[in-house]
Amino acid sequence: MSRKPTIAVVGSLNYDLVTRVPRLPDLGETLTAKSFGTNCGGKGANQAVAAARLADRCEKVDVKMVGAVGGDGFGNEMKEQMRKHGVDVESVRVVDGMSSGVAVIVVDDATGDNRIMITPGANAAVTPSSLPPWLFNPSTAPDIIVLQLEIPPETVQYIINQSAQIQPRIPIILNPAPAVPLDESIYSKVEILILNETEAALLSGVSFAVREEGAERQDALKRKAKEAVDWFVKRGASDVVVTLGAYGAYYYDHQSGDQGWFNAHHVANVVDSTGAGDTFVGAIAMNYVQLKHAEREFCIEGGVSAATDAAAWSVQRSGT
Repeated sequence: MSRKPTIAVVGSLNYDLVTRVPRLPDLGETLTAKSFGTNCGGKGANQAVAAARLADRCEKVDVKMVGAVGGDGFGNEMKEQMRKHGVDVESVRVVDGMSSGVAVIVVDDATGDNRIMITPGANAAVTPSSLPPWLFNPSTAPDIIVLQLEIPPETVQYIINQSAQIQPRIPIILNPAPAVPLDESIYSKVEILILNETEAALLSGVSFAVREEGAERQDALKRKAKEAVDWFVKRGASDVVVTLGAYGAYYYDHQSGDQGWFNAHHVANVVDSTGAGDTFVGAIAMNYVQLKHAEREFCIEGGVSAATDAAAWSVQRSGT
C-alpha cells in the first residue's frame, strides 16, 4: 500500500489541573496537597499522543486529531504540545468565545488512584457540521477512527453511521467514556469496543460489585466481565474488551468466537493511573493499523497484549 497508514482520533482536548494528595479526601474534608501541576490531556488527545509515541518506535503512522479548543492560552499550549509529540492538529479548530476543555484531577499519592471532574468547554463545539471533509472521503479517509464520549454523543453517533456507509467501510474503535446511554444499534457498526468496568456496568446493566477478595475477587470480576461482554455481543458487537485495571482485561474475538482473560502486568511502582486506559486504546489502534498495512490479520488478543504492555509503562510516570 503506497499511502501512509493513518489513525484519526475524533475527541476531546482538556487542560489538566492535577493535585496530588496523601489520600483521597472524604466528603467535606479539606486536605493539604503534596503538589500541583498542569498537563495537556483529554481522552481524545491522550489516545492520539499514545498512538503517535508508539509510531515513533516502529513503522511510521500518521496520527490526526480532530477536535476543538478555545481561543485561550490552554488551547494554544495543547495544540503545540500535540505537535511536539508528532500528532497532526490541522483539524483541531480554535473556537473564539469559548474556553478550552478543563479537567480537575485529584491523585492519591499512595496508590496512584484518581478522581476527575471535567468542564467540556470547546469540546461541545465538535458537531457533525464541524467535521473535516477528508474524514469521510474514500480517497483520504483514515484506516481507523477512534472515538470517545467527551464530545457530543450525537457527533459520535453521526461518525459511526457515516463510516458504515463508506465503501470500503471505515473501522471504528469506540471507547464509550464517560459512559452515557447509547442507541444499542451502534454496537453492530463498531469494530472494537473498549470499556472499563464502570462503563460496562452502566451500559450493560451488569453490576461489578463483588464481595470476594484476593484471587477469588479476580475470578468474580472475570465472571462479571464475561456477562457484560456477552450482553454487548448479543447486540451485534464485534471485538469487545472490558478492562479491569490492575486485575487485567477480558476480551471477545468475533472471528473465532473465543473469549479470554489477559492478566495485567504487576507494576511495583504505580505513580499515576491517569490516562492508562487512554494509552491502552491508543496502543490497540496502532496495533490494528500496523497489521492492516502489513496485510496481516488483526487479532484482538494480540492487540490486548500490546495495549497491556503500553498501559503498564504509562502508570510509572506522572501525568497523561
